[in-house]
Amino acid sequence: MPPGTKSVTRSSAATDDIQDVVRTLCAEPVRAISEIRRGGNSRIFRVETRAARYALKKYPAVDNRNRLEAEVNALRFMERKGIGRTPQVVAVSPERRFALLSWVDGEAVDTVTDADVAEFAAFQIALDQGIDAEARSAIGEASEACLSGPRIMSQIERRYARLATVKHDVPEFAVFFDDVLVPSLSRFEAGAREAYRRLGFDFAEDIAPQFRTLIPSDMGAHNALRSADGRLHFLDFEYFGWDDPLTSIANFIMHPGMRLAERQKALYQQHLLGHFGRHAETDRLPALMPLYGLRWCAIILGELLPERWQHRLDSNAALGTWDEVRREQIGKARALVSQMAAWSA
Repeated sequence: MPPGTKSVTRSSAATDDIQDVVRTLCAEPVRAISEIRRGGNSRIFRVETRAARYALKKYPAVDNRNRLEAEVNALRFMERKGIGRTPQVVAVSPERRFALLSWVDGEAVDTVTDADVAEFAAFQIALDQGIDAEARSAIGEASEACLSGPRIMSQIERRYARLATVKHDVPEFAVFFDDVLVPSLSRFEAGAREAYRRLGFDFAEDIAPQFRTLIPSDMGAHNALRSADGRLHFLDFEYFGWDDPLTSIANFIMHPGMRLAERQKALYQQHLLGHFGRHAETDRLPALMPLYGLRWCAIILGELLPERWQHRLDSNAALGTWDEVRREQIGKARALVSQMAAWSA
């Protein structure tokens, strides 16, 4: 069952629209349709025929990114290159924003082991090794790609601007925002620019295409399933695309849902730096990690925004009160800030 399962409805609850899409995309007679994930983003339906099960995915209508195209291109690339343990594309309806995918059996990944971290790293490295001319022409940038210093800065500044409008809604947040987050941004930017100057790189320039790699952008336990043999299957590639390899390191080890031990963060980093050595990744990482950290702080603190709370409600997520959730996110951001000195060492 895909991660993020919130509710299950019987096949009789499938709307006429869903049934019509299934009849169009599935070549076999359908026995049952069950909705297994519904929220503010994509919706997932389990489709059962006599011979097989499939996952029908409906993508959101309003977005600044074509998630269906990104995921379909990613999965077709992986299938073509033999990068297994991912769903396969069965059929697509771009105009209705649906994709029919092969079903993946497995359980939620509740605890991440060192072996799992190695699997995640091996998967990322396999994506890089599979790059070819077709991938370069068919696949676009990852969602919010961090291809230059200014791109990272603009993402942080955009989120800061939204957070500034709600900073007084939680008493302890205003001081944290004004006294820690805002001054840290200018300090970390200055440090990154100086480090890039010493390395002979242009902080403002996008890294060249030959130094980029393909990343899932949202890879982690929340988008994986553990199969009966103990190994991982990888899911959800709506944000897939080209980015700096360092973004894969930052996204994986900073994601608040991962709950990794420090040795596991170091393990993933070591695996990737051992593979990527074409654009001074080992030297550039300490310069950019504090900025990646602030970017993730701003992402985590997005839960303070009213629209994010509504998104949680729409997704039927396990909830406390909004005050509890906001204070929890502020605590996560404080913890992340406390690690930044070590990352830049």
